[in-house]
Amino acid sequence: MRSRYSAFVVQHADYLYESTHFSKRKNNSKSAYLNSAKNTKWIKLEIVFAAFDVVEFKAYYLNKNFQTEVLHEKSNFKLEDGKWYYVDGDFY
Repeated sequence: MRSRYSAFVVQHADYLYESTHFSKRKNNSKSAYLNSAKNTKWIKLEIVFAAFDVVEFKAYYLNKNFQTEVLHEKSNFKLEDGKWYYVDGDFY
């Protein structure tokens, strides 16, 4: 039986994979998302800017030495068939 944390990681890895535009999935398998989710301890999400199809955010996480690091990205999304998909982003 999986722990509550394991179920949470699997659920969010699936969500990240499914919400990535199909044209961008070819470089990332579902298992790659799962491995990344298992190895990352996210601690805070800050939305810096949001518009119709663009979101700039800072995601704070702990690295393997338990030091806080920041992923700062401006992400682009595309609406298709009533669903939003991540297309790409620029890292700061």
